[in-house]
Amino acid sequence: MGYLHCKLRLLVLVMMLIPQGVVFGLANGTGLASDRWFNQIEAVSLVSALLLALATPGLIIEWLLGKPLEKIRCFCFMVKQGDYRARVSLPNESRDRDDEDAITLLMRDMNWMARQIELREQELKQVVENLEQSRQHIGKQNQALAKTNAELMVVQGRLNERTTELEEAFKQMQVMALTDPLTTIGNRRCFFDTLEQQFAALICTCRPISLVMIDIDRFKAINDTFGHEAGDRVLQELARIIIQHSRENDLAARIGGEEFTVLLPGAGSQEAVLVARRIKAAIANHNFELADEQRISITVSIGICTLSQTPCFNRDNLYNYADQALYHSKNNGRNSISIFDPTIRSVTKVS
Repeated sequence: MGYLHCKLRLLVLVMMLIPQGVVFGLANGTGLASDRWFNQIEAVSLVSALLLALATPGLIIEWLLGKPLEKIRCFCFMVKQGDYRARVSLPNESRDRDDEDAITLLMRDMNWMARQIELREQELKQVVENLEQSRQHIGKQNQALAKTNAELMVVQGRLNERTTELEEAFKQMQVMALTDPLTTIGNRRCFFDTLEQQFAALICTCRPISLVMIDIDRFKAINDTFGHEAGDRVLQELARIIIQHSRENDLAARIGGEEFTVLLPGAGSQEAVLVARRIKAAIANHNFELADEQRISITVSIGICTLSQTPCFNRDNLYNYADQALYHSKNNGRNSISIFDPTIRSVTKVS
């Protein structure tokens, strides 16, 4: 702006001095040049020209730019306050923009920039609104997911409980499938499954395995005389005695009717005979209590077989040989123990 003032002052001064110079040049060499009043007028005119040169540019600028500048200042203030809808008032845009002055063009550009800022602000507000809606939607989705997750956790808990119940039920069913319901010891299936497992474990090391088979003497007479309920009590008490006098790792099982077995993994024939004698003596010395405080004594016949050599190591042989020994005891006076010798395939009564 100061540079503009200087140019305007210089221009006004030149324009004011040209007439002064013309007059001074015309008067030179004439009587007017020596006239005192003329010289005073020339001096006053010169001073006036200088004063006008100093004052006129400011007035011209104020007249030409003051109003537009005030509009621009107000416009800038409103934009600064965040009012992007503010506009500088202008006449309708001419078809040929070259006819408009620079100030007008500048104000049109400022209006265009304000419009662009307003559009950007509207777009930004729309984006913010969309983001807020998305945030609210995501929040609702998160709540729904949290609710669903909580429901799934409840269902998972119930499934876990149900799975545990089913596992327990399965275990109970497995136990029931391998347990004799009357005596609560192993049943026929449990006996043969264990026999298979023991053979698989002992066959590589050729460790001995023994089988003791026990059958109650004249059990049918007990059922016929005292009833089947009394017979069941005898079977239950007999199972308890067999377990009590067997070794810790032996398997006692009821394989049918009044027939019981004791599987002795790793036991030789002598140890099997000792176990059989303990069981036989305990049964013979025990009074079996029936209903109405009735008590009876019973005896048992026992057959034993021990396998310790590889050629004889066969599950069916062990069972069949012990069964032959059992029937040898029953056919030779009962209440006795017989042992089958697989090496010579013969049965000997030992007690």
